[in-house]
Amino acid sequence: MYYLVFLCLFPLSLEGLAQGREIPEDCEILEGWVTVWIDQIRKTREEIIYLKMEGKDPDSELNAKYEYVNYESERFSEAFKERCDSQGLQAK
Repeated sequence: MYYLVFLCLFPLSLEGLAQGREIPEDCEILEGWVTVWIDQIRKTREEIIYLKMEGKDPDSELNAKYEYVNYESERFSEAFKERCDSQGLQAK
């Protein structure tokens, strides 16, 4: 029952968590954050794949973690595309 409530409320909490994390203006810092989030997605995917290879289903916490890191990665990537050119320099 608790998992059901968590799964229903988690998408709402993603938006709240994301709004609390301000996206930096500096392109080098922003590029670093994009790299961090991409790495977190990779690690979480590996955890999920490892569990599935063992015949286990990932728990709701791991699925929620994947959703969160994916959401943040998309948010920071989009900000990078909008603010910085392909070389990582501040757009004019």
